[in-house]
Amino acid sequence: MAKDSSSDGRSRSRVAAVTAATLLGAALAEWLHLPAGALLGGMLVAIVAALTLSIHVPVPRLLLLCAQAVLGAALCSSFQPSAWAALADNWLIALVNVVGVVGIGQGVALVFSRWSGVDVRTATLGLMPGGASAMVALSEELGADARLVTLFQYLRLGVVIVVAAAVGRWASGVPDMRVATAAALPGSPPALLAWGVTALVAAVGGALGSWLKLPAGGFLGPLLLGIPLTALDIPVGAWPPGVLPLSLWVLGTRVGSHFDEAAVHELKRVALGALGAALAMVLGCLLLAWAWSAVGEVELLTTYFATSPGGADSVLAIALETRVNLSLVLAVQVGRLLLIFLVAPLLLRRLVGPR
Repeated sequence: MAKDSSSDGRSRSRVAAVTAATLLGAALAEWLHLPAGALLGGMLVAIVAALTLSIHVPVPRLLLLCAQAVLGAALCSSFQPSAWAALADNWLIALVNVVGVVGIGQGVALVFSRWSGVDVRTATLGLMPGGASAMVALSEELGADARLVTLFQYLRLGVVIVVAAAVGRWASGVPDMRVATAAALPGSPPALLAWGVTALVAAVGGALGSWLKLPAGGFLGPLLLGIPLTALDIPVGAWPPGVLPLSLWVLGTRVGSHFDEAAVHELKRVALGALGAALAMVLGCLLLAWAWSAVGEVELLTTYFATSPGGADSVLAIALETRVNLSLVLAVQVGRLLLIFLVAPLLLRRLVGPR
């Protein structure tokens, strides 16, 4: 019994040490002014620890929901009333790109399924850019291999986050952090009032999003609740210093901790194919972004982030620190998230028929 207790103590110490290392990685990435540095730094350290030491930082579901809600509420302030006019001018081409990203994901999944022998359900859910946790949950309902779906989803997320951060850094130089301060919100409200309203929107929106079972509901709920409130000049979007980076660290660490050495080793051939598929999706969406930029006369960086194949919360966190039309990026990313959530089950049932 004493030996078991000693072993548990060492295990907890190792987890605590890795958790501290992810925090240091997040702080270093922030100090280097990387876009969404806390997310990227925490994720990379967590991946290294998971693959080399088999240590995973536990991120409780409640903490994840809180982190998503903080980010969702923070983004509300970036959706200005003038953005509706921009969306009205670009709604058709934006819709085409929403469907286009879904089509690219499905096409890559079908090719990957044929090449690797993985069944269509698992390949589609594993590579579909529509909220990793939602796709993993759907995998159980639709008879897919939940373990493979989890591996593919978080591999895709890792690739997308690293590439998006590199693009953001290359294109923007020093990030232009646009998280609103209380003074910048409508009416320049006192800081405590702005923080309180934002926290209330995050709490209520996060609870509603989870209750309605929206994809990434903790993130999407506050966003859908807060954006109409900003149109009424209600101050939503300000957080005390440090709250948003801490939330981004939670999101990045959770992604990194989902990698598993045993699973990657056992499924090495499939995992390498999934890595290639993730890169193919990024390239396909980049071509889609280039076409949109050329036809629609929208800045390429904006169209890149708008068509980047998810996760929406991570991509938007990176876009938040770059000089893009965030309202357009927000509309396309959220629109795709909802489209996939509504269409994916019907699409898969048509592809493979009844179980």
